[in-house]
Amino acid sequence: MLGKILLPQKILFLLKEGFFLLVLVSLGFAAFTWNHEAVFVGGEVYYTDGDCYSRMTRVRMIEDGGFRSIRHHDWENFPEGTTPHTTMPVDGLIAGLSQILRPFSERHLALAGAWISPLLGASLLLFLAAWSAVTRLPYRRAMLLMAAVSPILSHGFQLGRPDHQSLLVLLLAVALAAEAELWRGAKNYWRYVSATAWAFALWVSLFEPSILLGIVILARWLFRGRSQAHEAKDRRGPLILFFTILALAVAIDGWRATGFHPAFARWALNIGELRSAGWSGIFSWCGWLLAAAPALLAWRWIQGREKPCGLWLLLLISAAGLTLYHARWGYFLALVFAMSLPWMLPALRKPGWVWVVFFISLWPVAAEWDQRLYSEGEALRARVENIADAVALREAALRLRDRHAGGVVAPWWFCPAIVWWSGQPCVGGTSHQSLPGIVESCEFYLGEVPDLEFLQKRKVVYILVYEPDRLISNSEQILGRQTTSGSTIGERLYASREETPTGLKKIFANRFFKVYEAVP
Repeated sequence: MLGKILLPQKILFLLKEGFFLLVLVSLGFAAFTWNHEAVFVGGEVYYTDGDCYSRMTRVRMIEDGGFRSIRHHDWENFPEGTTPHTTMPVDGLIAGLSQILRPFSERHLALAGAWISPLLGASLLLFLAAWSAVTRLPYRRAMLLMAAVSPILSHGFQLGRPDHQSLLVLLLAVALAAEAELWRGAKNYWRYVSATAWAFALWVSLFEPSILLGIVILARWLFRGRSQAHEAKDRRGPLILFFTILALAVAIDGWRATGFHPAFARWALNIGELRSAGWSGIFSWCGWLLAAAPALLAWRWIQGREKPCGLWLLLLISAAGLTLYHARWGYFLALVFAMSLPWMLPALRKPGWVWVVFFISLWPVAAEWDQRLYSEGEALRARVENIADAVALREAALRLRDRHAGGVVAPWWFCPAIVWWSGQPCVGGTSHQSLPGIVESCEFYLGEVPDLEFLQKRKVVYILVYEPDRLISNSEQILGRQTTSGSTIGERLYASREETPTGLKKIFANRFFKVYEAVP
């Protein structure tokens, strides 16, 4: 009799949870794919930045030559090439998705690159939903909503952005969830989940996970102290698993480290992720509640209500400080903030008051989305110009596909896309390892006559010039010097209609780009 009474209630609960999960994933997918008009243009797939084209060139090499680790890029900083930090896990995921899509589309590789990050974002939402439901976290829906709508997290999982941050955020979410459960005295299998997630995160990228793991270890020492002593005997298996995965990573991908070029600081001014986010940017990603979050977590920890509050407190403060230094940490700040909500919101006590405060705090997040979705003025013009640039660049690069092989000198931020569309290697690139070629390309564009010695040394056959205002000003910034207006070869080649400098022959021109061939 009791079962007959409870069964409809259980079914109703499951239906409610299923409906909420469907709405949540749909909302997340809408946030991850808001830029679809800039990705799918004229039946082609355009990626969001140069690094994404480099990633896809790696995956194409895997499809053409077999599954393997790619430790050298010969298509950037040509002909010397580079030894990148990029590792195999994301390459393997995209290649695997490409094989799944192969029966359905001829452009399976391009589509796999476009969709891999939104799918990883959906996986994050499903994981957080499952974890919070099983562990019965309070205000779990606030956490899930923040993870779905945070603008910076949506950027990490953005359509057309096959970069490592999407997999990294997912792995770190699993690692931090496992850590929180261990602090709550959960079962020992969470240690194996933690070891696996941290090891794979370090495989994807050594930089951010190693710092976050150090913060977690510091939090254990500060807030748990001697309470960990009796747990030492349970750590041997997880540690063996952790170091086994790291050994596998080193065996497959090797250990690669490179120094920084003297021009790195000037070049880095062009990289948005290497700039300070500022408080306004941080609030637009997390909402106003972030300002009160440390106090709420500290209060809950002092009361002794929840041990993981100390973990989230130290992670949140550290991630906020790192984000103020470099915006690239914004992904992890938003993740930590979202995952800490079930621990901080109970400090407000009354559920009705909690939800009012939470939704009001989302005002700057809503304003950021309004600006993205309904941009106007300069922002709208920039979006339209970026799409037009991408289409025109593809048109120019395709003209090189069937010509004889040779290096291309081009504005450095266009180089990976040129490689992807044309198959020709470039002197520049978008990684800091390409800075030797980037600097020499800038010197070429700022010269008064074509530097034939540079063209010969770099085995350059094709020269691509772009609108001079950006090309020349960016070259001046990277080199740290000024030139006389109208005197540079970059300006002269772009303005040329018929007559060209000796040794160069114009082979293509459209609205934004002109392509020249170096005559032997």
